[in-house]
Amino acid sequence: MYREQIQKIWLALYGTGMVILGIVILVQGEFLLFPAAQIGGAVITLNGVHQIVRAYVKKERIPLISGLGNILLGLITIFVPGMTLGLLTLAFSLYVLLNAVVKLIDFTAAVRNKIPPDDIFADFAAFAGFMIFGIIMLFGSFYSQRMLLLITGIYCVLYGLTEIKDFLRDALPNRAKTAIRRKIRISVPLFISTFVPLGVLKRYQKKLDAREIDIEELIGEEKKPGADEANIHVLIHVSDDGVGMMGHCDLYTDGEVLSYGNYDASSERLFGALGDGVMFTADLDTYVKYNIKYDNQMIFDYGLRLSDEQIESVRKEISRIKSAVYRWKPPFQRALERGEKAKLSDFTDYCSRLWDGTKAKFYKFRSGKFKSYCVMSTNCVLMTDSILSKAGTDIIKIIGIISPGAYYDYLQKEYSLENGIVVSRDIYSKYNITEEIQEKIV
Repeated sequence: MYREQIQKIWLALYGTGMVILGIVILVQGEFLLFPAAQIGGAVITLNGVHQIVRAYVKKERIPLISGLGNILLGLITIFVPGMTLGLLTLAFSLYVLLNAVVKLIDFTAAVRNKIPPDDIFADFAAFAGFMIFGIIMLFGSFYSQRMLLLITGIYCVLYGLTEIKDFLRDALPNRAKTAIRRKIRISVPLFISTFVPLGVLKRYQKKLDAREIDIEELIGEEKKPGADEANIHVLIHVSDDGVGMMGHCDLYTDGEVLSYGNYDASSERLFGALGDGVMFTADLDTYVKYNIKYDNQMIFDYGLRLSDEQIESVRKEISRIKSAVYRWKPPFQRALERGEKAKLSDFTDYCSRLWDGTKAKFYKFRSGKFKSYCVMSTNCVLMTDSILSKAGTDIIKIIGIISPGAYYDYLQKEYSLENGIVVSRDIYSKYNITEEIQEKIV
């Protein structure tokens, strides 16, 4: 109870502080720009010094990239703040243009897959908006810093209001909460959310290796009252190498895992960023064990408690999605069914290994927005959001690039709220998933 009260107070203070910061940036941003950059440079420099000192005291390898890199970046920011701000503006301009490219890819795929005109227009409008804004930011040097300040100020205000709404939703009586229930959520910036799961993984690994956390507590960790009533789960995967660092997102309900991704290696383009959308279903126990054993993943399992009406809406949406698919089989499975003397070692694609380890059932889409996969838009997060949004939940609605980290941030925040929709959290990893305790997984 004491921790919940602290959480409520922090939400109110943090939200109010972000709103005030946003207003200050909007009103006095140009006058505070250089001093703020220099203060930020000092903080970055001190953080780098702290990392090196800590590594020296603990007799660890000096963190050259993070420690010395922070010191160098901090000093440049202190003494040449104009150059740092110029690079920041350039980076933001390129990010906006990247969003334009993503929406152009979505628009092209929508036309090719014969998506309804309303959705096609939305993608084209988003592409045009991002493109025009990005070009102005990139080449309109007179306006670029002012626009960056404007966007930063507005973002801080909206993000702060989101935190205040979280506070009000948790603090007010149940009847009052329905009046402020939101449909759109302002999440943390992409450059932060993308690597949130990896950062969490590193922190847990460090504490587990140092025995600061009891591995038995990872399953059934601090479950809330009513945790056994969770009727749908969101699984956030993360590993410390390759694309696994950005995370992956699945749904689990009614006895099966539902996952979406670019699993057909023969259709991959642009180094796997594009391809045919593939959905698969699998048994949870087998799937979790496989991902931990063979991909060395840590999986965060968030249990959501939905009402009967909400869960029925979710089931209808899953049925609607499944009605647009047809069965597709990985190369290794097809080879065995043809009677070939095939070995798994002859196949390098992920879905063949996954099928061999889990006997998952794979599907492709005949039509619809999930027929084509795009790593930065039509991805695993969009599939999860499309399903859960039918329950009327307030999970993120984003135009542009989306990441599993944004979902992790939302779910973790809901879990920390006393009356949040997330009622349980389990963590599966190499530290606690063994043959002996396999029965503890759900």
